[in-house]
Amino acid sequence: MRKHSLPTTMFAIALLLFVACNNKPCPPAEAGPNMDSVRALIGAMEQEYAAAENAKDAERLSKYYADDAIVLPNGKTAWVGHEQIKAGLQADMDSMKAGTKVSFMNTGLWAQGNIVVETGATTWTDSTGATVNTGKYMTLYEKRDGKYIAIRDIWNDDK
Repeated sequence: MRKHSLPTTMFAIALLLFVACNNKPCPPAEAGPNMDSVRALIGAMEQEYAAAENAKDAERLSKYYADDAIVLPNGKTAWVGHEQIKAGLQADMDSMKAGTKVSFMNTGLWAQGNIVVETGATTWTDSTGATVNTGKYMTLYEKRDGKYIAIRDIWNDDK
């Protein structure tokens, strides 16, 4: 007959009691965010972003970002925090030719808990409506104080 040590036997008994006493059904999986609602909210944010950029309003535009956000702009070093983001956005808008307008098109949206990731396409047009450039972006949002706010943003031009 095989001998078992007292600690091994006690562990086995404790494990059996734990399993027997905790034989409850698993709680239901937490429901994810309503994607139609998230899509509408993020779409409205993108429309506001485009309107602020087209108005060359860096203050309004910078409110899209959390105070601790990081932006990874095309061909530049990262902008960290509200003041760098605001200054970087203003410099970008100042460098655009007069009459240039931007628009965004969502190409993908994923959500889990308080986090949303959006991918999209960007189009810039001149004053005649002709496309002067295109690009793509990815933005990471976090729900804070009941609303989504951008915490990471990256974009690059196709040209």
